[in-house]
Amino acid sequence: PVALDRDGFPLSTYPMYSEARPSRVRLATAVGIDAGGAVHRLSLGAIGSSDDPLVVAGELRTAIERGDAAAHCEEIARRVGADGGTLGDGTRLVAVEVVVEHHDVVAQVSGTPYRVDRTVHARCAVEVVR
Repeated sequence: PVALDRDGFPLSTYPMYSEARPSRVRLATAVGIDAGGAVHRLSLGAIGSSDDPLVVAGELRTAIERGDAAAHCEEIARRVGADGGTLGDGTRLVAVEVVVEHHDVVAQVSGTPYRVDRTVHARCAVEVVR
């Protein structure tokens, strides 16, 4: 964009969009767990301090690498508990897990099961604040 004074889709001059990506990706995230053990996606606001997914994932990766996943998990659980401990559909969450998931992006695009594996780095209880 500096040289051409333009950028666009699908052809971008930004290097971050111009290199080959692996078919499997590693994603640090936090999930909610209900009483039956089912995993539920949490909002970016519940997980971190930004509405940018890359920033939130970076915060979680840093916490995991520093060995602070448990403390980060407690922060997330407090936010979830402060919101009543439920999702928008009324599902009650009993725990939060800070996890690293590996996804097969080719499978995801083709509509088949895509989570390859999942490592739990911390688990903490959700206590509803009344």
